Amino acid sequence: MAVNNWVWFGPLSLAVLLFSTFYAYPYPVLNKYGGRLYDAKVHTTHLKHGPLNNGKCWTNKPCGYPETRNHFYPPLNRHDTSSAETYHEYFLKYDIKKDTATKLKLEGIDESYDLVLHGIDIFETGDPSKIYLFAVNHARKGESIILFSHVLGSDVLTFIRDFTHPLIKTPNAVAATSLTSFFITNDHYYYGGGPLATILRSHETSWGPFKWASDVVYCSTENSTSGDLDCKVVSPENAHPSANGALLVDGGKTLLVNDVVEATTTVYDVDPQSKNLTVRKKVVIFPDVAALGVRLFGPDNVLDYSLKGEAGVLRLIKAKDYEPELLYWDDGSLITVLTGAAVDPKHGKLIAGGVVERYFIVCDIDA
Repeated sequence: MAVNNWVWFGPLSLAVLLFSTFYAYPYPVLNKYGGRLYDAKVHTTHLKHGPLNNGKCWTNKPCGYPETRNHFYPPLNRHDTSSAETYHEYFLKYDIKKDTATKLKLEGIDESYDLVLHGIDIFETGDPSKIYLFAVNHARKGESIILFSHVLGSDVLTFIRDFTHPLIKTPNAVAATSLTSFFITNDHYYYGGGPLATILRSHETSWGPFKWASDVVYCSTENSTSGDLDCKVVSPENAHPSANGALLVDGGKTLLVNDVVEATTTVYDVDPQSKNLTVRKKVVIFPDVAALGVRLFGPDNVLDYSLKGEAGVLRLIKAKDYEPELLYWDDGSLITVLTGAAVDPKHGKLIAGGVVERYFIVCDIDA
């Protein structure tokens, strides 16, 4: 009987012991076998830089719905699909000359359509009267890229279509190559949502970062007679622990991809046929990763604006092989979670905002 008990309970006890040991000390195993980025460097090039152009900034009226994102925002592993006041956000148009922001009207969709926004991109076709807007949408029914058209001078966005595909799973940014094709970045491996999925996503965050957790995907309908979307991963293996912003330059020949964990921008060459990406170089930028982590991933910290972290905007100068130039630095008093910025050199303005901030800022700069 004792032998039989050992046959049944001995291996089980050993398995429990091994699992408990791993759970208590996961990093040695994950570092060696799990693809964990254990040697990630903390870049300090621009940390503690000191004020730059932040004295020439002002905030606009509060906008957006940061409170609802505290309930539902999949990039932050928040998946409450019923408690938020609304799941229908909006777009603003900012008039630099008048310093006014206008809420755009949406045609083709109504307030029953989930609109929980993230990265956007503008695409021009040559028609001087119209532009097209691609937007990452974190709807409760699933992730997608939405396409709108906009007649310049109007206050209307017209819905054209949405794009969905299993590889558009945790999208952060979109960079359009045509009206039917685009790159997206996935900033995590696991989406979260259900009980098991939320645990996996939480462990991805707490046990990571992982080299395999993020990627860049290219999607197109151009080879489909039915208009269905075809997507494929085009970034190199283990290229990004957390790919974020993406920008196409050089007429689509070069793709720039930010990584918030590595604090880098990767300059990729885009293969004109396959769209596969080849690393040309990496440029060090400077997200205050520790402060961002406290603010974004603490259970009650997303809307705690007293938690500050250094924020900055860098411009990569193509003529100097994408050498970074610091345009703006602040200790976080104006804005901490700064996730997007644009510069208008004609009017000497910098505009910046963040996914959980109460307003966007406008700064006078020597552009």
